[in-house]
Amino acid sequence: MMLPRFAMFTAAILLVGCGASGQFVALPEDLDTLSVRRETVAMSAEHFRFIPEDVHVKAGTLLTIQITATDGTHGFELASFGIDEKLPAGETRTIRVYLPRKGEYDFSCSHFCGIGHFGMNGKLIVE
Repeated sequence: MMLPRFAMFTAAILLVGCGASGQFVALPEDLDTLSVRRETVAMSAEHFRFIPEDVHVKAGTLLTIQITATDGTHGFELASFGIDEKLPAGETRTIRVYLPRKGEYDFSCSHFCGIGHFGMNGKLIVE
């Protein structure tokens, strides 16, 4: 029996997955957090955007993001590092991630927040 093309496509997506989710570990167990470069960024999630949308850091940085949702519940997903944090309105969450190598890593809102939700994303740019 032949599967319709849509069913085959759906099965392929489920088997392969969507993107590079969990490509890196956010905080490696053997990381000496006192000996690596550290940086902290304050971020807000509001009106279908992250402020700042782009974060630039040097490779080898332990990044701490202090993120606050100001206008309702949002989410913060950094799939390459297996991070998905719910951001309740008015609360500040702390997200820590070690960025070992150069690259660009997308983040997005992972909690449906309204009509602009799908455009709510940003990028970690590791130089």
